[in-house]
Amino acid sequence: MKYYEDVEVGDTGVFEQEYAVTQEEIVEVGQRWDPQPFHIDPVAAKDSMFGGLVASSAHIFAIHCCIGTAKCDEDKNIAAESALGFNNLQWHSPVRPGDVIRSKYYVMSKRESSSRPSMGVVKTLTTLYNQSDETVFTIETTFLAKKRQ
Repeated sequence: MKYYEDVEVGDTGVFEQEYAVTQEEIVEVGQRWDPQPFHIDPVAAKDSMFGGLVASSAHIFAIHCCIGTAKCDEDKNIAAESALGFNNLQWHSPVRPGDVIRSKYYVMSKRESSSRPSMGVVKTLTTLYNQSDETVFTIETTFLAKKRQ
């Protein structure tokens, strides 16, 4: 575990967990949260701009959150306490059934917290990519990181 004091701007980490995306899950999430034909109907999706079924943006963000709680390589997990905000969310390539999603982060900045002396504020750029190493999603996350007590 990396505490705030251990984090340096430019640090990187790769999350060990991979996330396999299924057609069933794409349809289920789409039906509940974003019922567009290209999220819920494999036949109708063929006539869409995507040419097939794709995961919704909410689904991809949820995958980001799921992988983000997993263990990083070489024990590079940052002791995150609470997210403060998300910026510059970008969906680069569609996520399709059968894709296997992985994630890595890059530390963009850090500073002391002015309101919580036991915490620091860290900003990361996280990239999700598929089994072909295509970037599918990027997001900047600002969060509180624990300090050593």
